[in-house]
Amino acid sequence: MIVLMNRLRTQMRWIMLIIVLAFLLSTFLMYDSGGSRGGSERREDYAVAEVNGKRLMRSELEQRVLLLLEQYGSASLASVDMPYIYKSALDQYAMELQMAQDVRDSGIVISDAEAEQAMKRYADSAFPTREAFYQYLERSGIKVSDYKADIARQMAGERLMMDAVGGTAVSEDEVKAFYDSMKDLFFRRPAGFMVSFASFASRDEAEKVRNLLVEGKPWNEATSADVVDPAKVLRVTSEPTFVSEAGFDGMFAPMKSDDIGAVSAVFELASDDFAVGVKTEKVEEKVSSYDEVSADIRALVRQQKEREALNAFSRKLLGKAKIVVLDSSLFPSGTPGAEVLPVTPDADAKSEDVKSKDVKTEDTKDEEIKSEKIESADAAD
Repeated sequence: MIVLMNRLRTQMRWIMLIIVLAFLLSTFLMYDSGGSRGGSERREDYAVAEVNGKRLMRSELEQRVLLLLEQYGSASLASVDMPYIYKSALDQYAMELQMAQDVRDSGIVISDAEAEQAMKRYADSAFPTREAFYQYLERSGIKVSDYKADIARQMAGERLMMDAVGGTAVSEDEVKAFYDSMKDLFFRRPAGFMVSFASFASRDEAEKVRNLLVEGKPWNEATSADVVDPAKVLRVTSEPTFVSEAGFDGMFAPMKSDDIGAVSAVFELASDDFAVGVKTEKVEEKVSSYDEVSADIRALVRQQKEREALNAFSRKLLGKAKIVVLDSSLFPSGTPGAEVLPVTPDADAKSEDVKSKDVKTEDTKDEEIKSEKIESADAAD
């Protein structure tokens, strides 16, 4: 239960960073692309989409996809998933540009001193010395002034996001309602036992530990690296762990009738997995009181509200961005939130064609691109 609540308390920090990380991604792409932005494009490169009038080139889209695959893993990725990966990368690009526009519109400004301090904090946390950090920038061809400007841009985006989702209030009634509805699921601990438990890849090793325990050796000494063969150890608890009564009808069934403090017989969990254990304490069923868990619940409810506000913020960003898909073959059929135009051989000509395209009324659009224009999509939760 404690582990679960701790995990739930810390989840929101990572969720809150998702949009900011998306906003920051362009920084790393700029530095990793070998200066391709603004430089000569490869012959096969072309614009796959436009967001707020800014082109997204195929080369940058591929870079973004690679970063997404590195971040989330690609072991189970199938080719059928690739259009959705491309869509995620496009959405990310759109949110970056829209956030940058909203930062400008809001008038948020990060001072040079704030950016300087943030850069030094990062250098102190990520590098052995600040000199090592500056050497890294020099080797990477990154000017300190450019890096600091990017830090300021990042901080401005984070401030915009925090202004949108911060200040969430949680009432006492909400906390009590959560406790009453989730009491049996989250806050009830069933009856059971605290158990010290170890298993080994050979029966002989398990028997050796059991004999030492029967002779009166303390658990930590009998299972220490000085006694057991580390190559044969599968698992050892350093502190007793809780096992519910139901667990003694499963894998711990051979220990079910053991008394407190008695060393169990060696029992086989699976092929080449031999265990020995000791019940150290009986634990009665308990329901944590409201006073014991109210602070955790309050934090959890606040996180849920902040998550909802963040989702609304990301949907608003994506909904405001004007996305024009130029190569519809890359993205899922009927990509939401985008006007789809045919691909032309020349990227620059294509871009100018988009920019000079007459604005039509909603009724006219519905008739002319009925099969292509679709509704704006919610950002992924």
